[in-house]
Amino acid sequence: MKLRQLEYFVMVADEGGFNRAAQRLHVAQPSLSVQIKSLEEEVGARLFERDKHHVFLTQAGKRFQQHARSILSLAETAKIEARCAEAGELGALNVGYSASAMFSNVLPTAIRQFRQQFPYVVLTLHDVPSLEQLHGLLERTLDLGILRKPEVRIPAGIEISEWYRAPLVVAIQQDHPLARRPSLSLSQLKAEPFVTYPREAGTGLYWQILDICAHAGFRPRVAREVLEPSTAIGLVAAGVGVAIVPDGIQCIRLEGAIYKRLSDISAYSTLYLARRQDDPNTHLRAICEMLATTGVQKQRQRKRATPHPRK
Repeated sequence: MKLRQLEYFVMVADEGGFNRAAQRLHVAQPSLSVQIKSLEEEVGARLFERDKHHVFLTQAGKRFQQHARSILSLAETAKIEARCAEAGELGALNVGYSASAMFSNVLPTAIRQFRQQFPYVVLTLHDVPSLEQLHGLLERTLDLGILRKPEVRIPAGIEISEWYRAPLVVAIQQDHPLARRPSLSLSQLKAEPFVTYPREAGTGLYWQILDICAHAGFRPRVAREVLEPSTAIGLVAAGVGVAIVPDGIQCIRLEGAIYKRLSDISAYSTLYLARRQDDPNTHLRAICEMLATTGVQKQRQRKRATPHPRK
């Protein structure tokens, strides 16, 4: 069954005859009759009743007409939407992100800007650990990953680039003796129990924390492992241990827990953008450009707001 046959059928039904329909369609009347006969044979039902002057739809024809109009309408919509997608007006993106990335205003700002500029692009956000984002890119369930680089080999076909670097801070119980200091070094936390992310969760921050502690000469003694940042801060407030977190987590305010700046130059965490190499998606390129621009702007703002150390 061809769309052209459906168009012919609908025109004959609308015009009530083959001659007028053939004129409207700019085809020969015998050719039109052949197409309708072929359609009836394929459907397996007579669609028209004919007399000397008029053509009428049969009961089967009336039923078939409803579906024929719907099919032609859907086909026209598909063509229009394909042209709009080609022009960059429509589309869809699946973006994975590490949960902690949302606590900084950098990612929400870029997403808001993208939605404003591309209102007809369906942007679906997935809260996914870093390691799972890489799998999602390979399996094409994700178009973009915003992650903290895990200590694994990056799969072939996936490119990863540094996007946004932010300081790490330590969450500590408010009445802890170290809480009186304006800032802390990692070495001062050597004897403290830690609240961390679980290794098996595939969260990139786990390896980053191990790495900076190793640079400070110790391996953290883990008291509890949790996935949710708010749970980690709650455990800190309860005196279970300290937690090293990205500075954006400071928006979580719980009585009994405070945040202190880490003085170590290695105490920062980097978010990366991961995507499939040579992905032609124009909207993917657009959101990556917005993320890059927003990241640079926010880093400059943070540097201006950070007081210089006294000499």
